[in-house]
Order: sequence, then C-alpha cells, then structure tokens
Amino acid sequence: MEQLTLGSCIRSLRIQNHLTQSLLAQKLGVTDKAVSKWERDLSLPDITLFPKLSETLGVTVNDLLSGCREECRPSKMMQLFEVSRDIRMPLHVMLGFTEIAKQNHNDPDLLMRYLEIIKVSGEYLMSLLNCVMQEGHCMDPADGREVVPMQQEQLEQYLRDRVLSGLERQEDYDFSGKRILIVDDVAINREIAAEVLKRTGAETETAVDGLTCLQKIGAMAADYYNLILMDIMMPGIDGLEATRKIRSLPDPDKSGIPIIAMTTNVSEKERTAALRAGMNAFCEKPVFIDELLATMSRYL
Repeated sequence: MEQLTLGSCIRSLRIQNHLTQSLLAQKLGVTDKAVSKWERDLSLPDITLFPKLSETLGVTVNDLLSGCREECRPSKMMQLFEVSRDIRMPLHVMLGFTEIAKQNHNDPDLLMRYLEIIKVSGEYLMSLLNCVMQEGHCMDPADGREVVPMQQEQLEQYLRDRVLSGLERQEDYDFSGKRILIVDDVAINREIAAEVLKRTGAETETAVDGLTCLQKIGAMAADYYNLILMDIMMPGIDGLEATRKIRSLPDPDKSGIPIIAMTTNVSEKERTAALRAGMNAFCEKPVFIDELLATMSRYL
C-alpha cells in the first residue's frame, strides 16, 4: 500500500468505499471523534476492532497492519508513556485468550479462533513496539526524564512470574453464589473476564456501556449483584459517570455495591479520578489473575 501511516490508510480506504467518518464509526460501534483521531494519526484503533475494520474497508488485517509498519509515528506515538494503553490492550488480549485456550483445548474450533486472536494481537503489538523503538529512547512528557525500555528478558520474566503465579492460585478462590456484573464496551474484554471468573464458581452478567449497567442495576433487586467490574473508557456514559450515578441512588444497598475499576490507563490521574467517582479499587489491564481475584476477594 502506498500510504505511510495507518491513519492515511484508513482515510483513503474509507473514501474509496464511499463512507463518511460518521458512517464508519457507526458500523464499528465507536464515536466519530475516534475515527477522526485515527485518520489524523493521533491514536490507533483497539486491536479488537481490526477484523471488523478490515472487513468494512475491504482489505485484510495484514493490509492494515502494514500501515503501522512504515513510519508509523502518530505524534511520534505520543512517546511510550502516552501509548501505554495501545500496548497494554493486545497484551491483555493475548494473556487472557491464552488462558481461555488452555481451558478449551479439546474444542478444535474454539482453539483455532483463540489462537488466531492471539496471533493477530501479537502482530499488532510487534508493529507498535517496532515504531516506538525506532526512536531508541522515549522521553516522559510529565517531567522530561528519559524512559529506558525494559529489556526483553526482563519483560518476559516479569510476565511469566505474574501470570504463572496467578494461574497457580486461581483455584484458591471460591466465589460460588456470587453474581458479578462486567461492564466493558469491548466484547473480547468481557469474554476474558467471564471465563476467568467462571473457574471461581461466580455467575457473571455483562453490560456494553455505562447506560446498560445503570439499566441493569435499576431493574434488579438490591442484592442481585454482589460486585461490578467497571471499565472506565466507554462511549456514552463512561465508567466514572456510571459510578457516580450508582453512588447517588436512593437505595443504600444499591448505591453501596462494590465497584472495581478496570482500565488500560494506569496514570495516577486516572486512579485518583476513579476513587473520587466512588470506585472501591483499581485493577489494571492486562488482567493479572492473582491481582484481580485478590482484589475482588476483599469485597466478596
């Protein structure tokens, strides 16, 4: 492809398919603003959108990924500090679906689906890391200090230690009889959380955004849900606003339900905003199972 960035690829293909930004956003279930930022190379689509995005634009996933491999520096990726969410999303998908694939190894069709998701996520992550590492180093925009990337061996050991320890201790948690509401606008994230919690005996329900969450809370008895896992960045009513509305409900049993923030944005500002909105705790994506279950156990 002739385009040098993913943003210019998306814009060119959108025009070729006679789609407005608004119509493309509608087909993908995102905001017009999100599509505009992609095309201006200010952000990248979530990896979970790539299959649907490629189908809508009439190209393959690899065609879109090639736009990341050639001089892909949306605002120089806003430096490693600013693109942590883009990097953590494919990590979250890869780690989550690796665990799910292990649990479904006897189902060839499911296994192949999960392996394909892991493969695409890995390719996407590699393209992002290649773009960032072209700079050789990154500067933290908060204070101008140089950020030294973690060495590959350190990163592998870090992930291995935390993921394996989580898998070893997962059976220690029994949430039988508990009902958890998972609120996330990304289907893959909901699937990962539900599969992880299923092994603890918990029952799960899902909501695609803050509005659906509020509707479910309003329709059910006060003790129906025991805990909410709430994504923060969602279209429409986001996790912070949904939490504030829940905390203002007149029924104290509903307004007091434990809410754990789940987000790829790990900045101190985001943590503070979550706690101020009334969330009880904060868990990062990618989901490390031991951390998530340990946090949930404090409220269950």
